Amino acid sequence: MDVIVTASTGTSSALILPISFIFWCYVAAYTVHILEEAVLGETFVAKVKGRVWPGYNWRKFFGFNTLLMSLNIIAIILYEIFGGAWIVFPLSLAFERIFNGFWHLGETIVTRKFSSGLLSSILFWILGYFIVRYSFLKGEIPVPFFIISMTMGLILTCLMFGSLMAFKKKYMPESNSH
Repeated sequence: MDVIVTASTGTSSALILPISFIFWCYVAAYTVHILEEAVLGETFVAKVKGRVWPGYNWRKFFGFNTLLMSLNIIAIILYEIFGGAWIVFPLSLAFERIFNGFWHLGETIVTRKFSSGLLSSILFWILGYFIVRYSFLKGEIPVPFFIISMTMGLILTCLMFGSLMAFKKKYMPESNSH
């Protein structure tokens, strides 16, 4: 499956990239995202430690992100080896990153404070646009694979944030009574 970018409508010249190139760009953008959450504004660790889970630390932050980054890399390699329906694995993780960005946007709007991770989320949204515009809409990704991937990405996002809310309920019960 490819990402096909044409110069203009009706033109025969096109730039054809394997979709795995876009998936590898997600890995690069995720690296930027981790760095952003670690150094810009209120760091992710400080935010989680102060609002959700007092025992959260940099080791847990980097451990989780190492796991998720490894899953992304494994997913892309498996897709590159086996092709076909294996696209669901890296595409699901791409959707997870897109939905994660909406979380950062929502947090910024609700708190009226910059949510570290929001800037790099723009990269996820641009890459998502490329997948939709230049691959899905051109028929390169079958509709069932796209829907399954989007659903799995949403479920992964909900599980991640749901687990944070569970930690909040367990470790900060006084904040739940307000």
